[in-house]
Amino acid sequence: MGTWVLVIGGGDGGVLREVARHSSVEKIDIFEIDKMVVEVSKQFFPDIAVGFEDPHVTLTVGDGVAFLKNVPKGTYDAVIVDSSDPIGLAQELFEKH
Repeated sequence: MGTWVLVIGGGDGGVLREVARHSSVEKIDIFEIDKMVVEVSKQFFPDIAVGFEDPHVTLTVGDGVAFLKNVPKGTYDAVIVDSSDPIGLAQELFEKH
């Protein structure tokens, strides 16, 4: 079984592009809270946003923190947070749970 990776944030696709380069990665789930970030990145940063086209990637527009709270421990081999600064909505991503 390959590596499963969860990306929270990362709507520009750059993290996806880099994670997808590793042949051991079987599945990449990304949660981006703002669909417009993804759309604008695809339009204006096509060399970065190529990660969304990878067949291993599943994009969900929604709250990654809420999703992570309900995922069984051990589901993902790596969780990468590529979000804004730890204030406001993103603050919970930087706290221990």
